[in-house]
Formats: sequence, structure tokens, C-alpha cells
Amino acid sequence: MVRSGSTSTSARFVIESSKTDESREPRVPWPWPVVVVVVAAAAILVQWLAFAGIIVPEWLASNGRSFPSILAAASSLWLSGHGVPVDIIGVHIGLIPFGLTCVSLLLGEEACRYGTRVLWHRHDKRPARRHVGEAVALHTTIELLAAVMMAAGATTTHWLAAMVGALLIGLCSGTVGACRGAHINPLSRLPHWARGLPKAVRATVAVCLAGGAAALAVALLVHADRVIHLHQQIGATGWGGFCLILLQLAWLPTMALWGTAWTMSPGFAFGTGTFVSPLGTHLGIVPALPVLGALPSNGPLNPAACAWFAVPVVAAIVGGILVMRSLPEAGFEIGCGLGALSGLLSGLVLGALGSLSSGSLGDGRLSEVGTIMPATGGCAVGVLTLVTMLCGFVIGLSRRLRSEESRQGRVERRQERKKNHAVKAEKKARNRAAKKKAKAEQKAAVKREAEANQDKVAPENATAEPVDDEALGHDIYDSIQHNQDAPDDGEAMDRP
Repeated sequence: MVRSGSTSTSARFVIESSKTDESREPRVPWPWPVVVVVVAAAAILVQWLAFAGIIVPEWLASNGRSFPSILAAASSLWLSGHGVPVDIIGVHIGLIPFGLTCVSLLLGEEACRYGTRVLWHRHDKRPARRHVGEAVALHTTIELLAAVMMAAGATTTHWLAAMVGALLIGLCSGTVGACRGAHINPLSRLPHWARGLPKAVRATVAVCLAGGAAALAVALLVHADRVIHLHQQIGATGWGGFCLILLQLAWLPTMALWGTAWTMSPGFAFGTGTFVSPLGTHLGIVPALPVLGALPSNGPLNPAACAWFAVPVVAAIVGGILVMRSLPEAGFEIGCGLGALSGLLSGLVLGALGSLSSGSLGDGRLSEVGTIMPATGGCAVGVLTLVTMLCGFVIGLSRRLRSEESRQGRVERRQERKKNHAVKAEKKARNRAAKKKAKAEQKAAVKREAEANQDKVAPENATAEPVDDEALGHDIYDSIQHNQDAPDDGEAMDRP
């Protein structure tokens, strides 16, 4: 009991502390545009220093490389997370390491959130949307300038890819961070019928990505002995083994996207003319990277693997439920339309991610590596749209049936209430009539009893002796006369 109380107290303290930190203004004397620029540049510098710190020990171990080449390698790693092809150990790699991309997005979002929080406090917690847009523009500008500097330092020829990647990452991280820092919901101005679409699309895409990550985790667990054996064969120990693990972790989210494509049935390729799918696997010679030991062996259809086809179906059902929950009054007609739109948008997002997870691991046979496009995008759009539309139709139809049943039930209940009211009214009328009848009978009985008592008193009066009124009058007259004739005693004594 004591432990539970202390745990709840500490949790409440953490929540209250986080709320206090959020409402407290950052102690920076600079104007908010300067803060936005400085924190954005600091986030990029932290990434670049981390890459340089990973490479420097290898530079110290090798005597043949110059220090500027190490700095160029750090810049190349930063650019690779922005979609720029790089050369690592003499191999031209055009496959985006989504692990580095996620790091850039998270750090950029946090930096822009901090800068916009300063703006939020400086404008009395009600900043204009124009100022929030200016913060996003400043953040994106710093990202573009950093891309130009990194591309110049790495002497790359892919300037367009560097600029497009920096623009996308700057806009995405800046928009999310600015909206969080300024406490603004950019989707609040959507029409009423479309307000549930963003949540439904996010949930659908998240379930699909979680299914792909789960498929990758299961493959790593099943083929763990092969992965460990490959790592031991490479003989990378110490700092080299640590760098090898980091290198594989950088591409692990990319492989999770391959797992998502694998659950969609088209799968992914690892070389020209190859494919990996639950419907079958055909691979050639694979590089001896430990993580690639999780790839399945060549073979035909695997019935057990077909159970993973349920992932997009479950994701579509979740999206359909969420989009219909946002409109409780929608019927099956609107449900079909909203479900189809939600599935279409989710499929397009997954198709875009699938296209970004495709690239090359060198020239020749490994020039085609990643999600098989456009087959995966087409399957994602088709499956998600169809299942989400059917889910919306079923939910809308069930609502219609329930509404009709409830309407009929309301009519029946209204008739039942009228019938009960009529019965109660009739019962009250009968009770009133019975009370009136009882009162009338009681009055009649009292009247009869009174008449009977009068009838008994009348005979007694009739049998009594009659009084002689004349004699009575004479007696009264004689008495009066006697009193007048008799003298008073006082008067008799006063006479002489």
C-alpha cells in the first residue's frame, strides 16, 4: 500500500512538473526569431557532431585518411538521412536510412517547438498564425542552408536531392514543432465531415507499419542463429562492431517498411529479378550483413505466412471504425464515401513511404533493392479502400437498422404509455364514482336515522297531559293583584 501511494504521488509530481515547465517561459533574452534560428542550427550541429564522433575513432585507427575526409564523411551521413545517395567503403548506396531520417525529424521538431514556445509566451499565449508560419519558414531556411553547406563539404553532385530532402524534413518537423509549441491545431478548420479523416488515416498507417515491424521482429527471432553467425564471421569487435550495429540500426526502419510491403503480398526485392513475399521467395547472392540473415530462404508459398495478410485488413477496419465514430449520425451512404476516402489516403501514404524505401546498394545486380513499386502501392490503395468502404457501409447500415428499430420501439412505447394512462384514468374515475356513491349512501343512512329518531320523539309528546292555558293565565293575574294589595313592611312602620 505504501509503495502504491508513493508511486502515484511521484507520477502526479512528474505530471505537475511537466505542466509547470510547459507554462514557464524559457529564460532567453533574445527575440524569438533569433531563438528559432539558433536552436535549429544547434540541432543540426548536434547530429553532425554525433556522426563525426562515431567516425573519428576509425580515423585514428587508420593512418591513411586525412581529417577533412572524416568531416566530409560525417556530412555524407547527414545527407544520407535526407535522401542523398552516398558512397560508403567504395559502395554507392542510394537506399535511404530511415533511422537517420527519424533522428533529423525528431530533433528538428523539438528545436522548432522550443523556439515557438518562446513566441507563444512573448505574445501572451495567443500568437498570430502569421508568426507561427514565420517560425516554420525560419526553421526550414536553416535546414536548407545546412544542406547546402553539407553538400559542398561532401562534394556531392546530388544537389537537387539534398535540397528537396532538406525542404521536406524542414517543413514537416517545423510544422509539427511549431503547432505543438504554439498550441495550435492546424486541422481544426477542416469541415465537420472531414475532421475524423486525419485520425483514421494515422491509425490505419500506424497499424500497417506496426504489422511490418512485427513481421521483421519475428523474422529476426526465427533466424537469430543465422544473424549471430554472420556477425561472428565478419569479426567486427570493439568500436568496429559497435559501428556495424549502428549502421544496421540506421536501416532497420527501412527494413520495417519492407515488412509492411511484405504483409501487402507484393513484398520487396533484394536484387534484380528477385522478390520476397508470403507467396514465395526467390533470392540470389545476398551481402554478408548480419541483419540480412533474417531474410527467408528460397521457396514456394508458405501457408503460415499468409496469416500476415490480416494486417492491412485489421488496419482498414480500425480506420473505418474511427472515421465513422467521428460522425455518429452518418448512414451507410456517407459511410461508404468516408471509408473509401480514408482507405485511399492511407494507401497513398503507404505508397509514398514504399517508394522512399526503394533504392540501391551498389551497381549491377543490387541496383534494385526495396519495396516493389507500384505493385505495393496499388495493393495498399485497393485493399485499404475496399475494406474501409465495406466497414463504413456495415456500420452505417447497422445504424440505420438500429434507428428503424428504435423508431418502431418508440412508437410501441408511446402506445403503451397511452394505454397505461387510459387504464389509470378509468381506474381513477371508478374510484371517484365509488366514493361518491359511498358518500350518498352514508348521507341517506344518516337522514333515515334522523327521521327515525324524530318519529320516536313525536309519540312521547303526544301522550303527555295537555296544559290549560286559560287557568294558567288566571293564576298569574291573581298573583299579580295580590302583590299589589299587600303593603310593604317598611311602609307600614313609617305611617303614624
